[in-house]
Amino acid sequence: MHRKFFLVILTLTFFCLLLIFFFFRQQPSQEVQKSVQPVNSPYLTFINGIGIVEPKSGNIYIGTPFNRIVKQINVSVNDQVKKGDVLFQLDHQDLLANLRVKQKEYEKAVANLNKLKALPQKEDLIVIEEALKKAQVALNESKTQYEMVINLPNPRAISKEEENRRLYKYQQAEAELKERQAQFEKIKSGAWPPEVKIAFFEVEQAKAVVEAVEADIQRTYIKSPIDGTVLQIKIHEGETASSDPSKTVMILGNVAELYLRVSIDQLNVPMLHQKARAVAFRQGDHSIEFPLEFIHEEPFMIPKKYLMNAVDEKVDTQVFEILYRITKQDPRLFIGEQMDVFIENEKK
Repeated sequence: MHRKFFLVILTLTFFCLLLIFFFFRQQPSQEVQKSVQPVNSPYLTFINGIGIVEPKSGNIYIGTPFNRIVKQINVSVNDQVKKGDVLFQLDHQDLLANLRVKQKEYEKAVANLNKLKALPQKEDLIVIEEALKKAQVALNESKTQYEMVINLPNPRAISKEEENRRLYKYQQAEAELKERQAQFEKIKSGAWPPEVKIAFFEVEQAKAVVEAVEADIQRTYIKSPIDGTVLQIKIHEGETASSDPSKTVMILGNVAELYLRVSIDQLNVPMLHQKARAVAFRQGDHSIEFPLEFIHEEPFMIPKKYLMNAVDEKVDTQVFEILYRITKQDPRLFIGEQMDVFIENEKK
């Protein structure tokens, strides 16, 4: 009985061991099926790199010159825009109010300049001429009164005090006549040239202030610098747009053609040739080749940002950037997409 029970237990144990063996035998094959097969280069010898898709114009990051509230956004993502089209508008009510004040100051300065240029006025000439005649009559009268005193046969016929009084009155009338003559000459000659020049400068200054405010108002209309496509919008109406260059409000680009910015490790640069053939693959889909056409090299090396996930890849290094044109158009390619790039390296 015990022997029979022992055989049953042994059979069950053997059966469980077989199940475990077949389970672990099948597991690696499933993992292999799930893994992504590495891409094979179409060239025998090659340099590989990482490429980032960008528009022909490059990514144009739109900013704002002021920290102001966004009043209106006129475009949406994927909209086609022309150069000069208004992308969005900032609030500028305070600038409009300030403009009205500065325009009045400009008008006042212009009126003052025109007043000086219009001198002498006919009315002012008539008034000063009458005042000059009146001063002349007063002088003649005081002169006659004084001459009557000094021509008396008997000097004692009038007191010395009266004689001095008539003398002083005569001298006063004479001085007043000279003053009126000077005023007449001044009014007749018109505005003093330096005063006209100062008034002219005041007009120019007021005009410049008005133009500066108008320019600030125009700068609240953020316009497209190119013919292109709206790629991204990072702001909404009612939010405050910052003038910080690091804070992008909108991204534009000319997507009529797509370029690929390829990063090559600096150690591979000596093996690089401009006329070498190059091809790119979408990461995760290596069934379609994208031939590349060389555009130019950028001689300024930058720190490495994108990794190829290779076992022997160097991380702390500089990269050399090359710009290629993607000759094969594919609507599935997106701006900013990362691609695997192979550049032929023919050994001489």
